Amino acid sequence: MSPHPAPARVLPRRSAALLAAAASVVLALVLSGCGVRLESDPPAPLTPTADERVRAATVADVVAVRDLATRALAADGGSTGATGARLRAVVEHAGTQLAALGGVYAGPAPTTTPTPTGTPGTTSPPTARGVATRLSSASDAARSRLADAPDAHLARLVAQVSTTQALDARALAAAAHVTVPASRAVRVAVPATLPAGAHASTAATVVENEDAAGYLLEVVAARSHGEARSAAAARAAGHRTRAQDWADAAGIAGADGDPRRTAYALPGKAVARTVESRLVTSYAALLDSLEPKGRAAVADLLTDAARAAVDAGAPITALPGGTPK
Repeated sequence: MSPHPAPARVLPRRSAALLAAAASVVLALVLSGCGVRLESDPPAPLTPTADERVRAATVADVVAVRDLATRALAADGGSTGATGARLRAVVEHAGTQLAALGGVYAGPAPTTTPTPTGTPGTTSPPTARGVATRLSSASDAARSRLADAPDAHLARLVAQVSTTQALDARALAAAAHVTVPASRAVRVAVPATLPAGAHASTAATVVENEDAAGYLLEVVAARSHGEARSAAAARAAGHRTRAQDWADAAGIAGADGDPRRTAYALPGKAVARTVESRLVTSYAALLDSLEPKGRAAVADLLTDAARAAVDAGAPITALPGGTPK
């Protein structure tokens, strides 16, 4: 009869623990060599910059306006006629604005929230009045962000979006024969001093175009009668005053750099539309380099010129004054 086999040697408890620890270390080294981490700290949350917050909030408002106008069109079976045309223009403008702003924001959630869309819990289909009201509130909100963006190019875009939203709200309300809550009160006035960041050449162009608008509208007034004459004369006087105020602010009044002339060539047609449209372009260009503090006054002058151009027959565009270069 063969003897019993010797029992397997049992490792001491301390030796087994040491081997287990050593095996864990080896496994960790192998996995780390393969690019695998057993544990890692979560990445630090990204903090959106001031520009990103302004961009995100403006984009959110543009998307909300677009979606509300799209739903209003669908609720009314496509909304034919003037109201439908204005709603489709709102959707088209929003698309162009979104592209200029870089599309729907995909970064960290902004701390600046979009403008409220209405009373929570309401389920009634959107109307032209609702869209016009939303446009008006979005315009006010965009203007309130102008000083928050360090990037002057972004601030110019936000000012242009605000202007178009205000004009779209007015045009839609008129087409639908509705009234909307009064927008913010704007005191359109030339700053007492040239805003920080303004280029001298751009400011000189503003002076010249304001003076030209005054001169040419004086010609229009002289050729008109009744209310048309009074309106043209009043607008001409306002432009002459702004030209002088800008020349004083820029420190070029009466100096060699003063671009004002005694006479200007008369456009072949649509004088008011032409001169106001030139000012829209001039004020958009001026915004392109301004420091935050001086933007609101120039944005209001941009909106004022754009409104006057539209009243004189110019179309409402998505970005009055053109896209920044």
